[in-house]
Amino acid sequence: MRTLFHTALLLLVVADHSMAGELRDWTNSAGKTISAELISLQGDDITLKMENGRDYTFPLASLSAKDQEFAKSWQEEQAALASAPKPKTEPLMATPGKVIYHSDLKEAEGTWRMTPGKWEFSENGLTGVEVAADDHAAVMKQALTLKDVIIEFDVLLGEAKSAMFGIDDAKDHVCRVTLTKSSFQARKDDNDHEGSDVAKPFNSISEDFETDEWHTVRIELLGEEMLAQTGDHISLGSDPLLATEKAKWGFIVSGEQAGFRDLTIWEALPSEEWEKAGPRLKRKLDVED
Repeated sequence: MRTLFHTALLLLVVADHSMAGELRDWTNSAGKTISAELISLQGDDITLKMENGRDYTFPLASLSAKDQEFAKSWQEEQAALASAPKPKTEPLMATPGKVIYHSDLKEAEGTWRMTPGKWEFSENGLTGVEVAADDHAAVMKQALTLKDVIIEFDVLLGEAKSAMFGIDDAKDHVCRVTLTKSSFQARKDDNDHEGSDVAKPFNSISEDFETDEWHTVRIELLGEEMLAQTGDHISLGSDPLLATEKAKWGFIVSGEQAGFRDLTIWEALPSEEWEKAGPRLKRKLDVED
């Protein structure tokens, strides 16, 4: 091991020092330190990539206790990422990062506030129906802070007038996506009722959606931009309010029963492809920057 680190240190001195990947300092039991990227941990062996691009594999036990713990935590994170839910539909604006929340919606998971309306969990997922006595659409939301996110779920419209996913900040509504039997649309909501702020609907899709089939809806929020998609239909827009921290989010049903299942929320990371594809899509949808 001492020979390996001595060799690696000499290589680092003479090698091109361009940074590749995520480097960190690693220290062996003899106290020698190098900068390298963790490539893999298999069994008792760890593989590091040096700054010169060369890979070295050696016993994990030859590293410091702190570095051994880091490597094991990294391995657990990689395993969690590999087994985490993947989007059913390809995100356009953002890249999915870690999973923030996931539920098949067969049972209450988290801190849902299930009122007004009537909400029920079953093996088929979640159902919600508006109750006339409430004089309000059925609302079921959870308090969990979000910022830039990708949200995906399935919705069965049934006999409902509309099925929505709404997002609020600590003050009021921020945005929502609405599906009806004849339309699909995202919008920035009125955030100060009776004040100067007003709702800002984005481009609306007029389509006859099957009410007895499940539709996958994906919402992407990144900075001031919002993109919602179901099938080939996209609603897209921007507003400074969308960049604020979100405090609550969940489902809204107007009218008769609608169903929901398989809700996943990922951290949204910037996509390099969106820098090129975004302007083209906005022109196609006639969306203003």
